[in-house]
Amino acid sequence: MTALHQEVYGHGDPVVMLHGWAMHTGVWRDFAQLLAAEHQVICLDLPGHGLSTSIAPYTLDAVVNAIYKQLPEQGVALVGWSLGGNIALRLAEKYPQCVKSLLLIATNPHFLETDSWPGMSPQLVQEFASNLQKNCMQTLMRFLSLQVQGKPDTKSSLKQIKRAMQECALPEAEALMGGLNVLKTIDQRKTLSNLNKPVLMILGELDTLVPESVGRQCQLLSPQIDLKIIPGAGHIPFITDQKRLLTLMQEFMLRNSS
Repeated sequence: MTALHQEVYGHGDPVVMLHGWAMHTGVWRDFAQLLAAEHQVICLDLPGHGLSTSIAPYTLDAVVNAIYKQLPEQGVALVGWSLGGNIALRLAEKYPQCVKSLLLIATNPHFLETDSWPGMSPQLVQEFASNLQKNCMQTLMRFLSLQVQGKPDTKSSLKQIKRAMQECALPEAEALMGGLNVLKTIDQRKTLSNLNKPVLMILGELDTLVPESVGRQCQLLSPQIDLKIIPGAGHIPFITDQKRLLTLMQEFMLRNSS
């Protein structure tokens, strides 16, 4: 069994949080502690990230199975950011009894752009992957810095990002490439359309990775999706727009607590 590092805060109905690609729980620890005022919040490091050991082969289902083994017995509100949202979608599909509701932050069920679907350019993804292989830390820091530029508290946000990035070693190579491969090949539009769970989708108006138009396309697939766009936010609203994000999540979980 793969042991996944976890951090647990607060008491109450359980909320499980899954971070994004190449990150770890430290990147949203401050936000998780705010959320823990009314819930028990469980933050998991994905396999091969942070303090979690890796798995081989590194596939979406293998990651989902490792997370499933550490979920509480009662159903949880499952929060996924970016790649973590794609993992959360698959987990809710494969183990529906474990998930009460789904909260997707900056998540695209089909990450790459096509003629009929908004997303990230395949060429840009490939360029990003190449830069990562040359200088992983520098590339990640540059990317995250772009997501907070122009915000009123840019210095504070950058400080929080740098602290998190320096806290743990970089993810293992197989985890980085495995996660990137998931993003490059994922198509969960049918999963989202068929999902019989309350879903909150939160996107940033200025997100350069997951454009807000993704939300409107997802609502065409599944009209019951509760879509919220945070004005002026980018890809990491749990750092740049904590209060607004916290309110949206708390209101959704209160409505779907039964």
